[in-house]
Amino acid sequence: MPASRHVGLALAVAGSAVTGAALPSPAHAESTVLHVDNGPRSNCSDSGTGTRERPFCTVQAAADAAGPGQTVQLAPGRRFTGQVTVRRSGEPGRPIVFQGAEPTVHAPNASVGTRSWGRGPAPAPHAFVLEGVHDVTVTGLRLDAPQEGVLVKDSTRITVDHNDVEAGDPVRGGVRAFPAATPSVRITGTGSYVTVSRNRISAAPVSGVAVDAGTSGVVVTTNLIAGGAGRGVLVTDAPGTIVVANTFGRNCGSDLEFAGNSTGSVAENNILAKRPAPRCGTAAPAAIPLVVSAGSVRSTRVDYNTVVPSGPYAYSWGDTPFATPEAFRAVGQGASDNAVDPGFPADREDYTPAAVTGVTDAADPNALGTPATDLLGAEPADHPRFPSPTAWGYRDRGAIELQDPLRVRLGARPLPRPGHPLNARLTVGYTAGWAPGTATLDFGDGSAPRAVDPGHGTVDHDYPAAGSYTATLTAGGPAGPVRTSTAQVVVGPAGRH
Repeated sequence: MPASRHVGLALAVAGSAVTGAALPSPAHAESTVLHVDNGPRSNCSDSGTGTRERPFCTVQAAADAAGPGQTVQLAPGRRFTGQVTVRRSGEPGRPIVFQGAEPTVHAPNASVGTRSWGRGPAPAPHAFVLEGVHDVTVTGLRLDAPQEGVLVKDSTRITVDHNDVEAGDPVRGGVRAFPAATPSVRITGTGSYVTVSRNRISAAPVSGVAVDAGTSGVVVTTNLIAGGAGRGVLVTDAPGTIVVANTFGRNCGSDLEFAGNSTGSVAENNILAKRPAPRCGTAAPAAIPLVVSAGSVRSTRVDYNTVVPSGPYAYSWGDTPFATPEAFRAVGQGASDNAVDPGFPADREDYTPAAVTGVTDAADPNALGTPATDLLGAEPADHPRFPSPTAWGYRDRGAIELQDPLRVRLGARPLPRPGHPLNARLTVGYTAGWAPGTATLDFGDGSAPRAVDPGHGTVDHDYPAAGSYTATLTAGGPAGPVRTSTAQVVVGPAGRH
């Protein structure tokens, strides 16, 4: 894997002088994990110990008990209604972590906030509020609220990672809870070294991420920000903000805007594909995907982006619009930018780019703020069709790394029949990958392996003696990855049951 300047490196330089609220020492410091489960059979108690056998009922109770280095583990699939206000801080290298399902585990995320409301009192405004704290991570959760899903204020070394966020809309089902819409995620006050990474932020009414005046060292990376009525990311008077490797799709407003005085900022490796939906109205095509104000152009760098406008202009630089990446280069920016269609599938929920020249293996893999894995938790994959634009590695533009489609799948069951008492039927699936390669099926009995063509089918095989065998399907080659799948085959008397 190519070397990358990971997000953690950007955070490591943060100072350690920030302190959280003066609260008593955590009561459960002896445990690394504090469990939260409000299920009907969970035996939960907010005055309990936070063990798996006696979890907390609410996330707030766990948040009030957690200390540096502890993880607040939310039970997958549970809904925790209301706002979590984080009052405790972790330590450098020992954050307090609020965690739902791991991104690689196919389990339903725990939900925090308020997904719907009707008659009765207004719901809690936010899912998470982090104010005046440091060294806290919120990850693997579904966050929904009528105001900001995550509000980070006057806080340092905060990570908001791998969440599904749909927040900021005060109206739900025709019922208004608050006067105005807000961003889905906001970093405000004197916050510093805040990372918003690998989140799915959808249907943002104002902006997906807002970085406000007074903040510094903010990194917005590898997020999918799509389908919003407003902007994707709005940075206002926040110098040095890094916006790298995000995918923006079908937002009505500008996808990325540096406003006010946001000098020394970076926009790299992003895909900005506007194509607004009809719901955006007639004004939407005029929205310029990438905007840098006159007060933000000094020392700001724009490069390795794919910018696909829906109107006449792709960029605004210091109040001057530019229609194409080629025209934009006149200001000394965007040397590797292009306007290539990323080839998103027709399904509006899928923003995986196709294998397209200018997008696949076309990013700067050493861009500051780039995490080790993409939005889906996958590592960079080197497509043999596309030479890397740099000498030090390969990476795709946007939040989702295109993966080699090479797949194998093997199943087996005994299928004795007249004249073939030790016969088994193996079910074979083989999807060819990017690189030339072969697939072979080894029956596990010492007989010659059989070549397998791409596709799906069945293979019958007579085993030499009753017993248990391990069949193996292997595909790939020296120019690409190798995949294997195994199946246990039991034939003879035991296999008939």
